[in-house]
Amino acid sequence: MTHALIRTLPRRRVLPAGESGSLWRARPSCGIFEFRGMRLQLAVEDPAEVLFPTDCGLSLIAALNGDDAPDLKDVNALDIGAGSGLYSVALLAAGAKRVTALDINPASAAQTVANVVTNGLDATRLICVTSPLEEYTPDGKFDLVITNPPHLPYDPSYARGDGLETALVAREGGRAVYDAVVERMDTLLTPGGILLMAHSSLADMPRTVAQLTGRGYERDTLEIFEMDIPLLAYAEHRDTMLGLLKEQRAAGQAEFDGSRFTVHALMFQRPIDPPGH
Repeated sequence: MTHALIRTLPRRRVLPAGESGSLWRARPSCGIFEFRGMRLQLAVEDPAEVLFPTDCGLSLIAALNGDDAPDLKDVNALDIGAGSGLYSVALLAAGAKRVTALDINPASAAQTVANVVTNGLDATRLICVTSPLEEYTPDGKFDLVITNPPHLPYDPSYARGDGLETALVAREGGRAVYDAVVERMDTLLTPGGILLMAHSSLADMPRTVAQLTGRGYERDTLEIFEMDIPLLAYAEHRDTMLGLLKEQRAAGQAEFDGSRFTVHALMFQRPIDPPGH
C-alpha cells in the first residue's frame, strides 16, 4: 500500500462548546455517522462497560471523508483500542479486506461484532483480539493501523483501571498508549503502510511526531478539530485533572486554552527503505 502525502494547510473545524456542537447526532449510547457516502450506525449495549465514542475519536472519521484521505479498499488493517468498533465498522464499510480489532477490554469484542453485524457488514473479515498492545503478536504486518489513544492524565482519585476507563485515561501524562503505538509501529506496519491517529494536544503531540519522523515516517495533518476537554465526565475531579494538565502545559507537554483543546487527525507513512538506505 502506498500513498503520496500531500502537504497542504490542514482544515480546522471548531466545534461549539457544549453538546450542540457534537459530531454525533445522538448520544451517549447510539449514533449515526456518515462515512464516504454511507450512513452507519453505532451503539453500545452498556455504556458502563464500553465507551461510546467521543468527538475526539469521531474526528478522525470526519477527517477521513476529505479528499486527502488514503484509499481503504482491500487493506489489511489493525484497529488499536477498538472500543465499540467505530473504526472497524468504517473500514469494513469502505472495503477493507480484513480488520483486526484489538482492545484490552474484553467487552469490546462482542460490541464490535454486534456493530459490524448491525450495519450488514461481513463479520468473517473481522478478527477481535483482547490483549494489551505491548503483548500482542500478529501473524503478519498490516497495510494500515488506526487508533485514537486515551489522552487524559492519570490520577488515582479518578482512574478506576477498568476497561472503560482505560479508553480515556492513561499513565505517563496520558501518553502510555501513544508511546506503545510508536514503539510497536515498525513491527506492526508494512513498509509503505499508513498509520492514522487521532492525536490530542493534551498528550505532547510534538513528541509523537518527532519520534516517528525521526525514523523516516512522513507526516501529514488531515484536519484539526477544536473541542471541549471532557471535564463533565470528571466533574468531581475537575480541579485535579486541570491541575495535572496545567503542569504538563508548563512543561511544554500539553496545549489547551481554558477548557478547549485540539485533536489532530494525523497520517504517517512508514518509509519503504530504512533511513540512510
